[in-house]
Parts: sequence; structure tokens; C-alpha cells
Amino acid sequence: MFKRYFLAGIAAGILSGLAAFFYHRIYTEVVEVSFARLVSPQSIFSACLFADMLIALFCYTIRSFFKKDMEILTSILVAGSTLLSMIIPFMVSLPLDMEKPELFPGLVIPMQLLPALAWFVVKPFSIRN
Repeated sequence: MFKRYFLAGIAAGILSGLAAFFYHRIYTEVVEVSFARLVSPQSIFSACLFADMLIALFCYTIRSFFKKDMEILTSILVAGSTLLSMIIPFMVSLPLDMEKPELFPGLVIPMQLLPALAWFVVKPFSIRN
């Protein structure tokens, strides 16, 4: 069972990493501002992969600890922690020479939703009860 969760986490991480990469490219071209010093495409992809692997490990741990299907609980906790993580971009202090710092949350906040969204998309296809 751990192998299914592990592979689902990798698949969701790759899916969310690719989506975040394309969002980053489109956003930087549309607003004509680059935040490459703060958020590089490699760090975006690795953060998405790490987040989905963490979600997979969390869901596996909850399922093995309670010995029954706790899909509603894990879904609520994953969605809630994703929404709470949206506070983080507002807490980051940007360099003073950064051009248009008010656009930084618009870049990062949608990307924080992608790992949870990818997990909710991939999980039904890979993990069956």
C-alpha cells in the first residue's frame, strides 16, 4: 500500500510541478516582472514535488494509524493546511530593490494550491479502497 501512495505522490508532484512551471512562465511574461531571485523554476518544481510527497506520507500515515478509510478527515486537513499556507507569501520580506513587489503574492499564492489540487486529481486513479 505504501508503494501506491509513494507513486501517487510522485505523479501528483510532477503534475503540480509542471502546472506551476507553466503558470510561472505565463505570469512573468504577462506582468513583465521576474522574481527569479526569489522563486526559480527549479525551486518551484521541487517544492511542488516535496509538498505532494508530504501529502502522500500524511495520508498513508493517517490510513495506517486508524486502520480504516479516513478520506474525509485527510481531505479536510490537506485543504485546510493548503489554505493556511497562503499566509506565508505575505510574511516574506522582499528586497528593497525589487520591482513591483505587490505582484509577488499573485505569483506564489496560486502555485500553493496546485499540490493539493494535483493530489485530489491523482489519488482516485491510483489509490483504491
